[in-house]
Amino acid sequence: MLLRWMNHRLVFAVMLLLPLTAWSVSAAQGNTMAKLATSVQQALTILKDPALAEPDRKEERREMLRRVIYKEFDFARMSQSAVGRVWIKFSPGQQERFVTLFQKLLENTYMNMIERYNGEQVEFVKESPKAEDLMLVDSVIHAKGQQYKLSYYMHASAGEWKVEDVIIEGVSVVTNYRAQFQQAIRTADDIEPLLARLEEKLRNAPQGG
Repeated sequence: MLLRWMNHRLVFAVMLLLPLTAWSVSAAQGNTMAKLATSVQQALTILKDPALAEPDRKEERREMLRRVIYKEFDFARMSQSAVGRVWIKFSPGQQERFVTLFQKLLENTYMNMIERYNGEQVEFVKESPKAEDLMLVDSVIHAKGQQYKLSYYMHASAGEWKVEDVIIEGVSVVTNYRAQFQQAIRTADDIEPLLARLEEKLRNAPQGG
């Protein structure tokens, strides 16, 4: 069960440092890991900059990390998968609200851990095309003498590759959230209360906590 991995937030935080740049389906095959390594370096450059580590530049650094990281994730697709079949019960406005809330939920949960990066190493192992528009990239995180296997499902849309799910030690992040959300959504009438509860949780949560 993925919930036990919440004690290892750093693993997921390192995952968030692995955004993808856009390239064509044909170009990605054989080059995905190299692209990932390039993007990792972009994020690490920000984290290692001592000037950006100054307290008065905290929000500036976070915004730089957001620009590097989040634009490469397909949060809309992740949100739809996390909700599951009841997604179609959401109105367009509710879908938009949920995507925004889900993205903020991830940021509030993991941003502090991203900023605590302390030299953990990322080793890319292999990439495996699963379909014309789906790629699986396997990697290993080396952290304090421990190894964690992370795999990334990426889909291609309009010539761009985006992260749609992350598998931590064989367990899907999206599937874990789906189990939580489906417990809260029993009928169509439960959708609005769920959104309201998420909004309240985010209002009351310390940023990055």
